[in-house]
Amino acid sequence: MPIACDNCGRENEDEFKFCLGCGSALTAPKPEKKVSEPEKLDCPHCGTKVPAGFKFCGACGGSLEQLQKPSQPASSEAAATVQGGPAPSAGADQIGELTVIRPDGSEGARIPLSSAGLILGRDSEFDVLADDGFLSPRHAEIRYESGVLKLRDLNSLNGVFWRLRDDVELQQGDLIRIGQEVLRFEVFSQLGSIGGQPKNSDTRLQGSPDPGVWGRLSLIGGPNIETRGFAISGDEATIGREIGTILFREDGFVSGKHARIYRDGGKYYLRDLGSSNGSYIKIRKERRLSSGDLVLMGQQLLRVTIG
Repeated sequence: MPIACDNCGRENEDEFKFCLGCGSALTAPKPEKKVSEPEKLDCPHCGTKVPAGFKFCGACGGSLEQLQKPSQPASSEAAATVQGGPAPSAGADQIGELTVIRPDGSEGARIPLSSAGLILGRDSEFDVLADDGFLSPRHAEIRYESGVLKLRDLNSLNGVFWRLRDDVELQQGDLIRIGQEVLRFEVFSQLGSIGGQPKNSDTRLQGSPDPGVWGRLSLIGGPNIETRGFAISGDEATIGREIGTILFREDGFVSGKHARIYRDGGKYYLRDLGSSNGSYIKIRKERRLSSGDLVLMGQQLLRVTIG
């Protein structure tokens, strides 16, 4: 690489120590620093190469949390039991805990679980729940009976949602949470005349769906408010942000291909398709909890740990 003389500007061969033009001493240029390529990892969802340290894949939007290096232990403040939480009552043993999962995926406060059970809600003893306006004052109850942990909705306004681990059978009127969308599932044959034609009449009801449509999902915009409806025909309907028969393109919390509703043998099921943020179903009355379950109530995402 030629060396330019600082005195006269003449270019000299890189092995020269003095300028051929003016005789001034030449200053050797500093070697250029090589910019190393960032380490890239394969997205576990679509296989695209993604720089290490990214939280989401730029191609499919999938979470890359499982590829990240183990994080440093949480600070004592972040990992501490919720301030103001009650101590286990006399004779009650701690059997596990609820961990608050923050929007960025990190762990927040922890709520101890004891054999005495507990009430969750805005008026409970737990400070982390006090400011959540979407929680009812007494929202849900966790009970421990005969070695089994059970979660019960206490007639809360917004309900309690459980994250799917496997396919779940859907019942008429079930509420499903996908991304920021709340959807009601319904089968037309269980809705009376809306499914085709009134009884004792050979005239179809105006506005009734095509004969091949057997169900619908209704987008819930508030109490007793449905903002959109999606017909379900064939054997299945796929929900996603980019791929599917029902799309929510503006919801960044919905994966490209998120979930599927299908029918089999006269029954109806919901399946999560490996989405980043999961699919949730509103519990009816109560549900048995297992270690690792994720529960969504109000704006709180809670992970259950037993043992």
